Amino acid sequence: MPENVLVTGGGGFIGSYLAAEHIAAGDEVHILVRPRHQLRPDRLVNGAIVHRVELSDTIAVEQCLGEVRPTILYHLGTSTGRTHQTPSPCDWPALTMDILNLLTLLSAASRVDSLRTLVRTGSLAEYGDDPRQQHEDAREQPHNPYTLALTAGAHYAAALQPQLHFRVLTARLGLTYGVGQSEEFLLPWLIRRCLDGEASELRSPESLRDMLAVKDCVDGLRTVATSALPGGTIVNLCTGRLLSVRAMAETVLAATSAAPTLVHYPTGSSTPAKINIVGGDPARAAQLLGWTATTIFEEGIRCMVEHMRAQVAA
Repeated sequence: MPENVLVTGGGGFIGSYLAAEHIAAGDEVHILVRPRHQLRPDRLVNGAIVHRVELSDTIAVEQCLGEVRPTILYHLGTSTGRTHQTPSPCDWPALTMDILNLLTLLSAASRVDSLRTLVRTGSLAEYGDDPRQQHEDAREQPHNPYTLALTAGAHYAAALQPQLHFRVLTARLGLTYGVGQSEEFLLPWLIRRCLDGEASELRSPESLRDMLAVKDCVDGLRTVATSALPGGTIVNLCTGRLLSVRAMAETVLAATSAAPTLVHYPTGSSTPAKINIVGGDPARAAQLLGWTATTIFEEGIRCMVEHMRAQVAA
C-alpha cells in the first residue's frame, strides 16, 4: 500500500534522494523547506509536493501536517550551525533552536492520527572522540551546538514516546557523501579542485571518519521507517570502517588522476574542540534490520568524479 511521506529538509542533499526513492516506489511525497530556501534544480524531485514552512512556526507546521496527513515523517531539517566552536551559555538561542523545532513537530504530529512513524536523523559525531566503535547505548559526548542538539533530541523523543501514538526512531548517520553533494563539503570540494588542477590544504589528515554513501543512507532510512523497531530506538547507519582524511584524499587523487603534490597537509592544525574521530558500531542495524552499507568508498568516489567530469563537459 502506498505511503504518504513528508520530509523536513526535503530540499537538501539526503532529503532529495529520500524523496526520489519514495516517489519511485509509488508513494505520495511532500517536502518541507524554509520559506526563503532556494531549491537547487537538481534537487527538485519531479512529483514531490513542496511546502514552504518555517519549523519554528507552530501554527504553520500544524496546518501543514493537518493537510498532508502523512503516514511516515522524516525529520532531516536542522537550523543549528555546524560549528566546531565550544558553545557559550550566552548562545542559548542557537543551542535550543533545533530542540524547539523538534518539539513543535512532535506536538503537531500528535494531532495527526494517520502518522505511524517519525524517523529523525542524528550523527555519529554525537559519540565524540573515541577510537572504539561506539554502540547506540554508549554515553554520548557532544562537542558542539549541532551534536548537543541532536543528542538532546534523541533523549526528548525517547522520554515523550509513551505519550505518542506513533513511533519516534532515531537514525545516527555516518558522514554521508555522494553525487550532488554541495562543494562546501570536503569530498566534492577536493574532487573539484583536483579536476581543476588546484592545490588544496587539508588540516588534521589523520582524523578518522565513517563515510556513508547517500544511497546506502537512504536505503537505511527507509528500512528504519518500515521496520518493527519499538519507539525510542536509536540505530547507527554506518559502515563500521574508519577512513583517515589522508586516505580519502589519496582515493580522490587516484580517481581524478591528479598529481599527489596538489594536496598538502599542514602540521599543528588540530584544535581541542574539533572531533577527530567520527565512527559507530553498525551491528544493531545488521541484527535488527538486516541492513548493511554495501557501497565501497572507492566506487562512491569514482561515481562522484564521473558526474563532476560530465558536468564540466556539458
